[in-house]
Amino acid sequence: MPDLQEWRDIIVIAAGSMMVLVLLVVFLFTVVLGLATRSLLKTVQTLLRGEVAPLLDSVRQSVQNVRGTTAFIGETAVSPIIRVYGAFAGVRRMMGVLGGVAGRRGRRK
Repeated sequence: MPDLQEWRDIIVIAAGSMMVLVLLVVFLFTVVLGLATRSLLKTVQTLLRGEVAPLLDSVRQSVQNVRGTTAFIGETAVSPIIRVYGAFAGVRRMMGVLGGVAGRRGRRK
């Protein structure tokens, strides 16, 4: 019958052997995970190049069309309205200034 020291030695050897096995399993798991990640990244890159890139090109073209449309509307519709309003405001101001000058002369009596 083994005594306490022999049991201790058996347990230490068994625990060391188990740790080596666990270390090997973790190493293999890490390698498999790394290979799977590399494969997944290649698949994602292919997907991005094949499907997302044309979609982004379409979005860029749409943005350019919107910019062109806003520039056109700004030049053809908004600018004339601003000019007319500016002229109207200038005439209004001129009438106010002329009306104020005439009003001052009348008050000085």
